[in-house]
Amino acid sequence: MALYPTRYTDPFDQLFNTVLGGNGTRNGNGGSLMRAPDTDVIETEREIRVVTEMPGLKRENIEVDVENNVLTVRGEKREERNEGEPGRFHLAERRYGTFTRSFVLPRDVDAEQIHAGFEDGVLTIAIPKSERARRRRIQVGGIQNG
Repeated sequence: MALYPTRYTDPFDQLFNTVLGGNGTRNGNGGSLMRAPDTDVIETEREIRVVTEMPGLKRENIEVDVENNVLTVRGEKREERNEGEPGRFHLAERRYGTFTRSFVLPRDVDAEQIHAGFEDGVLTIAIPKSERARRRRIQVGGIQNG
């Protein structure tokens, strides 16, 4: 059983990265799209777990939904700078903005029982497998003559 990730990549951002060596956004300072966070997908006998690092995000800025067997994670990291704040940036590597990450789920999951938790900057989504998808032992008997 596998999850198939899809990443949204803005074609203009790809062009700027390739041609101009940009940092993932058109304006070079974080822009409106954030790089999708790194994710691990772990499968056990009973569930599929999606674990995503989201440092600096707040729980209220994370959205998880499932539609037509597609799991979508959206988030927004807001910049904490105040307008007119004194000081000058010498280095600005942290990114702000929104991201969307989607995964095509296998058919044999129980979408009604999916639950998500967020703690210490890590989002964990548990996707239970349906009974049909779980491994079961088949009793081997003798061959019967018809």
